[in-house]
Amino acid sequence: MTNKFNIVLRTATELTQDYGGEWIGDCGELTQASSSISQNLTSGEVERLWDTFASQDLITESVIFTFYRQGRDKMIRIKKV
Repeated sequence: MTNKFNIVLRTATELTQDYGGEWIGDCGELTQASSSISQNLTSGEVERLWDTFASQDLITESVIFTFYRQGRDKMIRIKKV
């Protein structure tokens, strides 16, 4: 999963650069956005990451991920540190 997390982290960094420091989307949208970096990340893998950190924050050196539900959707907020 380390390689997969690197894809997620690179995608998150690009999204926060492109969207003014913050991006919000669901697991599928994050998977689609990652395709510019790698075709190796699946929506199931992003959902497993979401399940691991549900209702929590994940803080990295460059971004903060917030995993939450909006209705039935598994949402991810990414904010530049």
